[in-house]
Amino acid sequence: MRARGLAAVVASVASVALATPVARADVTHVYARGETFAAIAERYYGAASLEAIIVAANYLQLQGTPTIPSGTHLTIPSVGYHRVGAGETWERLSMRYLGDASRAPYLARVNGGRPDVAPSPGAVLRLPYLLRYVVAAEEPMFEVARRYYGDRALVQFISEFNHLSAQRLVRGQVLILPMPDLVLREASADPSEGALIAAHAAQRQVDRDLPTLRQYVVRGLYAEAVSLAAQMLGPEDLAAPQRLLVLRQLAEAYAALDRRDLAADAFREILRIDAAFTLDASATPPKVLAALNLARGTAPEQLLRDAPPTSRPDGAH
Repeated sequence: MRARGLAAVVASVASVALATPVARADVTHVYARGETFAAIAERYYGAASLEAIIVAANYLQLQGTPTIPSGTHLTIPSVGYHRVGAGETWERLSMRYLGDASRAPYLARVNGGRPDVAPSPGAVLRLPYLLRYVVAAEEPMFEVARRYYGDRALVQFISEFNHLSAQRLVRGQVLILPMPDLVLREASADPSEGALIAAHAAQRQVDRDLPTLRQYVVRGLYAEAVSLAAQMLGPEDLAAPQRLLVLRQLAEAYAALDRRDLAADAFREILRIDAAFTLDASATPPKVLAALNLARGTAPEQLLRDAPPTSRPDGAH
């Protein structure tokens, strides 16, 4: 493609980018003679197979043979991050970051959420990078799916995401391909961006650990539950619902260990998060209810005395 034609296409794609802004942590790489795109992809992503994304992100596929002179500045695309504010919905976030409210179910899914349940305030979401792929020549869409997703079966997904009624691609057509896994190996130079990345990682780790924590409590491994819960509560950047779930299990474990004082402390923290928190009296062990009443200040006077410590509960619930 001639330089003028390439400039026109890039300008056109840039106008699409302005219509669908994405906060992301892209970095710039200065190309050195002899480097390969595979080596660059390996350096930044740990996967040489992602070289096609770097090529497309810099519109180099429009040149036919993506050769560039030494010293060229290349954009290395990355996912972005967003901390959910009060009142934000998947639809509003999808409109802001994906350019279309109808893409809300996808945004919820890649962040482990449900489109019918609003994201929790304080949660840090990962924002897919929107790769704008300009079709250089007629090609089947399944080839695009294979090249950028490694799966030809994702043709239907690409069609739906781009609201296409046909799967035939023509020269100059622009496809928006969301890339939710473009996580850079190198730390972000922006401290605020680095903090969001760290918070996102901590929150996802808590999501992964919650089933284990619950199993510890169910199986009566209360000491192990206390240890794991303390570790999970270490990061201060958890979303409120996450902290509440961990504290709920911690309170139950402490109550089962006859430490009503510590269980009450956990419940007090829960009540600070959710003043309306309550438990089903018919399905909750008496020791746990007693600790909750202690936290509320409604426990009988004798419960205010510390219970004798035990190394292991006998019939914990």
